[in-house]
Amino acid sequence: MKHRTPAYWPTRVMLAVGILATAAVVVLAAAVAGIGPLAQGPCFGCDDPEVFGLTLRASVVQAAVAVGLALFGLVWMLRIFRGPRDEPPAWRHRR
Repeated sequence: MKHRTPAYWPTRVMLAVGILATAAVVVLAAAVAGIGPLAQGPCFGCDDPEVFGLTLRASVVQAAVAVGLALFGLVWMLRIFRGPRDEPPAWRHRR
């Protein structure tokens, strides 16, 4: 591949940083939610609310929101990365 744009490697580095950051958020969110090897200890005296018959801790909800936002950002980054390079969008071509 000889016809690379001037920003070929910086875009690959930014994509790698995005993937690593998303992976870090998933691992740390699992630790906050109490899942995995980095889990926090038990919560003594917690008064967790029931939602739809399930007992939800605030840390689990926070971890789920963090993972959801990180995955949304990664998907959006991939969408931009895979988009058309130098061609204008099809809706701009008027006849």
